[in-house]
Amino acid sequence: MNTKTPKIAEYLSLFVMTTITILAIYNKQISVFYILYLFWIDEFLKTVFDRLRYQFKRSQIQNPEAFFSNTKNRLFFLMIYIVFIIVFFGLMIDWNNTDLVLGNFEVFFFKNALFNFSLITFLLREIYLYINNNSYTEAHHLISKGIITLHVSLILGMFIWFLIKKEFIVFENYVTVFAIIPFLLLKVFFEFQEIRERHTNRNDN
Repeated sequence: MNTKTPKIAEYLSLFVMTTITILAIYNKQISVFYILYLFWIDEFLKTVFDRLRYQFKRSQIQNPEAFFSNTKNRLFFLMIYIVFIIVFFGLMIDWNNTDLVLGNFEVFFFKNALFNFSLITFLLREIYLYINNNSYTEAHHLISKGIITLHVSLILGMFIWFLIKKEFIVFENYVTVFAIIPFLLLKVFFEFQEIRERHTNRNDN
């Protein structure tokens, strides 16, 4: 199986997500909740399609029991993360800003066009990989780089919220840029590393 095309699909999805996020920053249609929820859905979709691989492509999996256990554990932690993301980043940190809270709810209920387009690219990527790439014999790891990105982003988000609460007026006109760019850089760096390592390991095998 040629792994070049699946790898291109993964890089293309990352590029499109990055471009759309930059556009959302430019149009001021983004918040910390937006970016964290986006990262969460990306990992959730990967986990869902791992579960589909276990269900319908089990014969291609080297260790089905470990595969299923890893997928189940990832889903458990993702459920914990989403509660924290919704309560803390969707409501608490923007509680005094009605427009931001309403904007977060629009994102959550898929009423933000840029956010939805990013999700479509994630979904198309996973469908394409599921159909065309039979070399996925290992589930995305519980401590994958995507999960690490999400975990670090949650900590970073709380830190940025603390800085904003301190009201650094010198950054007032650039709050969105300073708040979102670090998350985006983390995502691009870790996702790039994960894609490269995964396909390197497959080529070695």
